[in-house]
Amino acid sequence: MESINQQVWHAMRTDPAIMRDLQRKLINMRALAKFLIDAHKLPASLDAVISSIRRFPMPNYYEEERVLHGIFRDSVVSTTNNIACLTVQVSPSEMIDKLPELKIPNVRMVTGTDKVKLLVKSDHADKISKTFKNTVVEQGLSEISVTVAEKATKTKGVMARIAAEIALANINIHELLVCPPQFLIYVQEKDIVKAHERVLSLTE
Repeated sequence: MESINQQVWHAMRTDPAIMRDLQRKLINMRALAKFLIDAHKLPASLDAVISSIRRFPMPNYYEEERVLHGIFRDSVVSTTNNIACLTVQVSPSEMIDKLPELKIPNVRMVTGTDKVKLLVKSDHADKISKTFKNTVVEQGLSEISVTVAEKATKTKGVMARIAAEIALANINIHELLVCPPQFLIYVQEKDIVKAHERVLSLTE
């Protein structure tokens, strides 16, 4: 079982808003402790949580931030609209056999035990749904592609930081695919401008 220090530090690290305000010295320790206890149901007293917050290893955090900033600074970010997500009730092997016949470019595919999820340009969705009967189609998505340096594959927290930055804008991530050094994030088209801005802020 995690110690109270570990639980508090984990809660802090997974909330970029908290960490930013701590760096700026904008957070009241007592208020933060109350928030963490309530939000994360921490089994500890207010004084114990305040003590854990004060012992948080900020120098280590600053070093992690420096490394992540270097990775994102050199990244390439692009977007694509008019994406459809199709969930097909077939085995991966059946899908792999059929895909060459469909001749659909730039297919992103995720496989499960008995389902396959495809992300394609919207104008190719009908061809797939007509080929496979048990298909659920979700239209109106956009893709954000983040290509980072190869060293990112050996750096912890890259994917978590991208997801957290988008979450800070109150945007739901529909799908998240990772094929290092490329990260592919899918959001609703109505959210693409704000999501793109948040991801770009990581590169500044």
